Amino acid sequence: MINERMNELIMSNRLIIGLDGGGTKTRVMVKERQDGEILFDQNFGMSNYNNIGVEGLKPVFCEIYEALFTCFQEQLQDAILVLGSAGVDRPKDVEIYLTALKESGFTCHLEVVNDAEIALVGGNGDRKDALMIAGTGSIVVGVDSKGKIVRSGGWGGLISDEGSGFQIGRHAIAAVMQEYDKVIAPTSFTEKLLAHFQLTSPEEFIDLLYLEDKLPVDKVASCTPIILEAWAKGDEAARTIVEAELEKLVRLVVGISRQMGSGKFRLSVAGSLLTKSTDYFGTLKEKLRVVLPHVEISPPLYDPVFGAIIIGARVQVNTNYE
Repeated sequence: MINERMNELIMSNRLIIGLDGGGTKTRVMVKERQDGEILFDQNFGMSNYNNIGVEGLKPVFCEIYEALFTCFQEQLQDAILVLGSAGVDRPKDVEIYLTALKESGFTCHLEVVNDAEIALVGGNGDRKDALMIAGTGSIVVGVDSKGKIVRSGGWGGLISDEGSGFQIGRHAIAAVMQEYDKVIAPTSFTEKLLAHFQLTSPEEFIDLLYLEDKLPVDKVASCTPIILEAWAKGDEAARTIVEAELEKLVRLVVGISRQMGSGKFRLSVAGSLLTKSTDYFGTLKEKLRVVLPHVEISPPLYDPVFGAIIIGARVQVNTNYE
């Protein structure tokens, strides 16, 4: 039955539009079917309303709509659009994005999910197994035995985002202040952090952290490579920070394992800390192997934007995606 419907789909030439809406850019991909050729693949401005505000969404989505309409004209009306964006955690978040998309001209079928969900589907090729993201922030998501998406972490830098660049950077700045107060021994990264943030004294971290209207997450996370380098060279303060955050990441995976009801699954990984730092990723694998020996840690099969395409294809043939 599904094959028959898929054949009907292929003949219908209905567009599938995938949007990966991040804090720095929004990647847009268009295909006519999951295994078809890529008809459109471009980057636009950021579309995370936690970064640009609700009022900042419409200009980005209008630009995307105009570019797509120029290419596809009336085909756009019957398309299926799937947007995955950071910060989509509650029904009100979904409504904010749906409203912005509609006000920008989109009249087609719209689906809005968390960006971790499209990364999960892209990472594993389907809505199954689990995914860990550790970059500026962090989250682990998985699919339980009933097909429900479950999550561990990812609740923002003040209360969560364990093992992330923000947490490593935050604790590193705290260590610099503790050194300044003679609480701990001097670190090897203090001067490098001051230079990185263009500060002349640790006291100036107060202005850096507290005078902005919102938590400077990206700015704090930007110093993570300095701390990872110090950790690799044996700095005690860096070791304490990094090892603690790695342990917290492991606990997130243990939590998702409990929610999934399984200790055997594929865990695809994404985010700069896991894809660009071989030491961080390697140590994480060693720690996970001790507590969850049957978890297979692997790089993602596809990009998150292709995960949005896969979700759109499932919606298109009315398979039971939910």
